[in-house]
Amino acid sequence: MTSVSRVHLVVNPISARGRTGHRWETIRDLVKQYYREFKFVFTEHPKQATDIVRELLRDGFDLIIGVGGDGTLNEIANGFLEGSEHRPINIDASLGMIPSGTGSDFVRGMKIPRDLRTSIERIKLGRQHSIDAGRIEYLGSGSPDPRYFVNVADFGIGAEVVRLLADTPIRKRGGWAYYSGLLSTIRTFSSPEIRVETDEGEVIEGRFLIGAVANGSVFGGGMIIAPQARPDDGCFDLVLVDHMKPLAIIHKSVSLYTGNIHKRRAVRVIRARSLEVFSHDSVGLEFDGEPGGTLPARFECIPACLNVRF
Repeated sequence: MTSVSRVHLVVNPISARGRTGHRWETIRDLVKQYYREFKFVFTEHPKQATDIVRELLRDGFDLIIGVGGDGTLNEIANGFLEGSEHRPINIDASLGMIPSGTGSDFVRGMKIPRDLRTSIERIKLGRQHSIDAGRIEYLGSGSPDPRYFVNVADFGIGAEVVRLLADTPIRKRGGWAYYSGLLSTIRTFSSPEIRVETDEGEVIEGRFLIGAVANGSVFGGGMIIAPQARPDDGCFDLVLVDHMKPLAIIHKSVSLYTGNIHKRRAVRVIRARSLEVFSHDSVGLEFDGEPGGTLPARFECIPACLNVRF
């Protein structure tokens, strides 16, 4: 790899309920201690970071550093992974992340300290890793363009919670917002009938409360949905949670925070490089904490397609 010579930060000022914008000068001063020269830009609307990153890579920047949460990371990764080859426009470029979001679940799953100075130091002094990403191809007519995700894509109640949170004012989104949203959603949520077909020819059918296609291990503001998932092993951990009644959901949700969810009888974990998911019901999707699209969809793991410095 060529040495890093051009650094650009992509900052989401409204992440962490607006705290990122308020403490930007502190973040900028810390970055100056590790990089003598760098440029930065603030995003102003959703998905803008993807277009910004594509232009930066075409301009020859070697290191793109995101400042924000999982949504910011997702948008930046989608900027890297343009085209059918699933490779950055600049193949030597790498991605770093200064975690400054309400969730930052991918960072949690990678066990990276969320301290600002430590995260910047890790980007500067740590070694580069190649990680996988997931690609979602929507199979319905008139569907959106394919999207990539870095951490977890989810169909079922998780997607409904994320949709609910998307309508919640940013200032009210805190560490327990996802769990509060879960409690609100279970009263009316009906687990859909789902059919899953994996690349190994396995077919799974049933009513599922959660279907998590996990590249990383943590989602929903600290819920350990796939404790054995690794973002560099070339496959997903598909976590399927059977339909259950509201009181059972509340009782068993504690397992999501202890990392023992996979030990529950109502939970099955299937490893797959790709899978297709169908339903006769209207089932929404979310990926990396952002709502988007509906089933049917194909999920494909793209191995070692992102260079990251965390």
